[in-house]
Amino acid sequence: MRNHNSKRLFKYWNSLRGLRSAPDRREIEPSDIREILGDTFILELDHNYRNLSFRLAGTRLCNAHGRELKGVGFLSLWDETDNMQVYKCVSRVFQHSEPCVIFYTAESEQGKTAKYEMLLLPLLNGTESASRILGISTPLESLIWLGSDPLSNCILKSGRYIKPEHETAEQAPPLVPEIAATDTSNRKVRHLTIIDGGMD
Repeated sequence: MRNHNSKRLFKYWNSLRGLRSAPDRREIEPSDIREILGDTFILELDHNYRNLSFRLAGTRLCNAHGRELKGVGFLSLWDETDNMQVYKCVSRVFQHSEPCVIFYTAESEQGKTAKYEMLLLPLLNGTESASRILGISTPLESLIWLGSDPLSNCILKSGRYIKPEHETAEQAPPLVPEIAATDTSNRKVRHLTIIDGGMD
C-alpha cells in the first residue's frame, strides 16, 4: 500500500479483527475513522440476487464521480474489459477473507485522468444473506479538478492480495499473487479501437 489513508484503514481493520479472519460489520465505528470517512465505502453482495453494489459511500468519493453512489452497481464504474478481473478480485475478498489492494486509473468525462489506490477489506456479517466489504479509494496525488469534472470510467492497472497474518501496520503487504490488468492489445478509446502493431 502506498497511500496513508489505505494504511490507516488497514491498521484499524486489523486491530478490530484480532485472531479472526475479519471483524464483524457491526464493530465498525465511523467516528473512529472520521478523518478518512469521505473516501471510504461499503460494498454489499446480495447472494440471493447476485448483486454487488455500494451500500454506503463517502462524500469525497461521491463528489469525484459526480453522483451519489449508494445503490449503484460497483462494476458499472469499471471499464467493461476489466469487469471480470475486478469481480474475481472482489469474490476472493468475500470467499477467502483476503484483503486486496488495487491500483487503477480513473478517467473523467472531459478526458482527464487520476491515479487511484483502492483497498478492499472483508467484513463478517453473521448469518445474513448478504456479504460486506469495507473499502477506501484515494487518489495518489492531489488534483484540483477532482469534483468538478466527474469520473466516468475506471481502468484496472494492477493489484495484490494481502495475507493479514503476515502483516503488521508498518510493513508493506507481501505479494500473494499479483493481479494483472486485462490484455490491452486491443484498447478502446472513446469510440475507437487501438490495435498495437509495428512495421515489418
